[in-house]
Amino acid sequence: MDWSKVFLETLISSYSTISRIVLIFIPLIVLIECMKDMGWLNKIADRSHGFTRLLGLPGESAIGLIVGIFTGVVLSSGVIMEIQQEINMTKTQMNVLFLFIGICHGIIEETVVFTSIGVNGLVILASRLAVALVAAFLYIRITRTIARFSAGVETEAR
Repeated sequence: MDWSKVFLETLISSYSTISRIVLIFIPLIVLIECMKDMGWLNKIADRSHGFTRLLGLPGESAIGLIVGIFTGVVLSSGVIMEIQQEINMTKTQMNVLFLFIGICHGIIEETVVFTSIGVNGLVILASRLAVALVAAFLYIRITRTIARFSAGVETEAR
C-alpha cells in the first residue's frame, strides 16, 4: 500500500469537502445577515413562534430549524451557533434544537431520494417529523424532571 497516495487522496477529498461547505455556508450566513438587516428574521420568528414555543425554543431559533430541516446538521450548526450568540439560548434549548435537527435534517431531499426508489414519501416524512417531536418532548420532560428532582434534593439538604 502506497501511503503517499492515500494521504494525497485524503487531502484532496478533505479540501473538496471543506470547500463545498464554505461555498454553501458563507452565502447562507450572508443571506441570514441580510434577512436580519431587512427585518425578515423578525417576521419569520414571529410567524413560527407557535411551533418553536411548542419545543420550548425562542422564535428566533426558527431560522436554524429551517436551515437544518432543508439542508443538514453541518450547515445548520454554524447558523445555530450564530443565532445562539445573539439571543443567548440555554443549554437545554440548544440540545432540543440539535436533537430535532439531528432526526429531521435534510428531510426534503432525503424524502425525494427515497421516493425516487419507490418508498412512500409521506410515510418517511411523517415518521421522521413524529419521531423528532417525540424525542424533543421526551428530552424536555426528562430534563425538567431531573431539574425538579435536583431542586428538591438541594432544599432537603439545607
